[in-house]
Amino acid sequence: MGSCERWITLLLFPCLFTIVVTLPYDVHWLGGATTIERDIPMPKQALDIYCYPGTNKNLFAIWQTVKFHLRIKNDEFRQYLGTTPEDVYKQYTEDYGWTVNPFQIKSAKSTTLSLFTPTCMAVNTKQRHIIELQVIRVDIWRIILMLAGVTLILSSKALSGNPVFFYLCGIFVGVFASFLVLVYYVSKLVPGKKALTYGVLIGGWTVGVYIWQQVWENTRGLLVTHHSTVMWYLIAASFASLLVCYRIGPPRNARTKNMVMWTLQAAGVVMVFSSSSYQDAAGAVIVLSLLIKYFPRSLLLRIQGYWRRKFPPKPRLLTNEEYYEQGARETKHALENLRKYCSSPDCAQWNIMLKLNDSRRFASFVEGNSHLSDEEVLDYESYAFSLDRKPECRRTLEISDDDSSDYEEL
Repeated sequence: MGSCERWITLLLFPCLFTIVVTLPYDVHWLGGATTIERDIPMPKQALDIYCYPGTNKNLFAIWQTVKFHLRIKNDEFRQYLGTTPEDVYKQYTEDYGWTVNPFQIKSAKSTTLSLFTPTCMAVNTKQRHIIELQVIRVDIWRIILMLAGVTLILSSKALSGNPVFFYLCGIFVGVFASFLVLVYYVSKLVPGKKALTYGVLIGGWTVGVYIWQQVWENTRGLLVTHHSTVMWYLIAASFASLLVCYRIGPPRNARTKNMVMWTLQAAGVVMVFSSSSYQDAAGAVIVLSLLIKYFPRSLLLRIQGYWRRKFPPKPRLLTNEEYYEQGARETKHALENLRKYCSSPDCAQWNIMLKLNDSRRFASFVEGNSHLSDEEVLDYESYAFSLDRKPECRRTLEISDDDSSDYEEL
């Protein structure tokens, strides 16, 4: 008995010790719209990693947008993105602990995430900051971009020959091209271009990004402080582009129109494909738009005819008001046609007048007077009033015919 207790003690001895493994980072899984506020971090070893697990593919996510947004007063931060926490932590450890990044792009404060794959992010900074996970269920801008792309695909043939669209595109291209030419000539006046080029080559892409950021900041400042000058420049460039387009004229060659149409369709495809993170659904919308665009019209008419034969539309009965309105309208139209025929050379007026009992009445009708006399109108109104008071007599009015045999002979 003592030997058995000894063996049991030896077997359970390793389980008496608990080995605690502490990860060098803390993972925060964010399932929906979340806001996390971080103060100035105290010295600690763990890195905070924020992860979005992604969502399942469904049609409700076709216009959905998910973003990581970082609110911080300055640009003294480093941001790391990856598909797993391990990947993010690896980027953090390989960054040698640098906190200040003079070449950080400000647009990195807002990052659009992939909807269907996990995305993790970590921020290395000593400043107070707020991290937001923004979930936009229906992004209006994505809807507008998709509708604009589909419209561009379907109306590409009409726009390729539209003069107004030609002038608008010419003005846009002219203003953009004139801005590029202006930048080119200004760059020729910059001293030390070779030294600047060598600096970009030696410093790598970070120097190029920094220079581009400074140029963009200066351009934005110029637009804000000298907006009137910029406005007059745009007006002058637009007017010059309009004159050039007016001198050239809209394209008339069929091949040129086809090239413009294909270019517009390609732009529409790119717009639709970029309007949704659900690439499969965006591709289906593109294929459907192209099928509608190039579907044979003859085949469409055949399908419509077959559908109408198989499922004819159910006739709608007229109401009393519609019946009397249609009768008055058709009677007036028939009388006008009769007057035109009687006044035309094709009608033998003398032969017709010999067959009529009252030729003067016929001549008065052809001249534009009413085909009914005052007594007939009074008798009809009295008879209709009596029918309104006696519902059983209405059927008699519907069956009886008017006393107009002279006009029926015509």
